[in-house]
Amino acid sequence: MAGLRGRVRLAALYAGGFLGPFGGAMTSSVLPEVGADFGVSAGSAAATLTGYLVPFALLMLVSGTLGERWGARRTVRIAYGGYVVASLLCAVAWSFPVLMGGRALQGAANAFTTPLLLAAIAAVTPQARLGRALGVFASMQAAGQTSAPLLGGLAAE
Repeated sequence: MAGLRGRVRLAALYAGGFLGPFGGAMTSSVLPEVGADFGVSAGSAAATLTGYLVPFALLMLVSGTLGERWGARRTVRIAYGGYVVASLLCAVAWSFPVLMGGRALQGAANAFTTPLLLAAIAAVTPQARLGRALGVFASMQAAGQTSAPLLGGLAAE
């Protein structure tokens, strides 16, 4: 993958690595606020984390295979679109069950991006640089996971 266009595409793949863990952990630092907004305890609000992770984990078992059958590029685009819609649903949620549904949809959408993004990185990266490319992807995932509580807390303020 040479040239500016190739680098932009690769950066987009890495950005996808950031998005999933970021979205999964976004509510972790604002559970008391989420609970107060919806009239549930902070412990009940913690279900927003599980509501994201369970569909993500379950669908990861089959999403890569299904995505390859449906077309990887199309599947990732649809998953990103679904993630945006689910995020908007979370942002305007009028009840706790609606928020939970949005979080479940976010997790489901992310399950269809992660394996396909990794496969795309492997497909466009020369063998000699594959370890480095996958390390960058993993670093982006770690950055998403660790920055989510900070950015979530700032957004709640």
